[in-house]
Amino acid sequence: MNLRSAFADPDYFTLSDEEADFGFGEIARLIAARGGADLKCLEIGSGPGLLLGRLQERFPQCSFEGIEPVGSGFAKTEAPLAEITARTNLTVHRCGYEDFTPRAPYDLIFSINVFEHVASWRDYLTRTRGWLAPGGASVMLCPNYSFPWEPHFRIPIIGGKQTTYIVFAARIENYERREHYEGLWASLNFVKKREVLAFARETGLEVSSDDSVMQRTIERLFKDPAFAKRQRALGWAAKLFYRLGLTRLLEMPGLRLLAPFMSLQLAK
Repeated sequence: MNLRSAFADPDYFTLSDEEADFGFGEIARLIAARGGADLKCLEIGSGPGLLLGRLQERFPQCSFEGIEPVGSGFAKTEAPLAEITARTNLTVHRCGYEDFTPRAPYDLIFSINVFEHVASWRDYLTRTRGWLAPGGASVMLCPNYSFPWEPHFRIPIIGGKQTTYIVFAARIENYERREHYEGLWASLNFVKKREVLAFARETGLEVSSDDSVMQRTIERLFKDPAFAKRQRALGWAAKLFYRLGLTRLLEMPGLRLLAPFMSLQLAK
């Protein structure tokens, strides 16, 4: 199904298309590993709905729903989301996950670059576990802020969120205004992999990390020119380390907690 015409802004389609391609590869692999049939799936933070539409087309035997808050601050998602849900008959609940009540448990809950935006990632973990069917999983792919780089604004992290903002306030505000992403900086929670895993141990949640996601993320720099352009500040170094085989070090104990991107899986 060609969903390009749902986007009035071609640049926004390109960005959404790239992100959906990456997300599709990650989530399709998980669905296939679970048998790929009759799974009830929920995406939290569906954006324009492109990833959901592609997953539904690839796995018609599965059931897909989404959550996307109204007035999230990213107005450019509204028109394509309305168009895509109308074309595909997908159900996207227009609320925050905090206000969502599932009608039945899910086999798979997933979010792509959303976990770093929720007001409380601890609440997110606890709440989504309650929505899972026995044997189900909630998967979160997002930046790891133990690595001192903020990928949305492409700036180094200096000390913490507040100090970083003081240093880069003009750049942050200009980017939000230029790209119509007002509120993006305020939404970031600077989640760290080590803190999530520690919280899981303390509370008895079963959370694991797929450390191989960093290899696939770096490989994207070679396959996705637009992504490589956006991340060019660090992309050249990542490509060099990849060619030298040094990025595998990010899967070693200790160093894997510092990997710039993470894939966490909460099981039930």
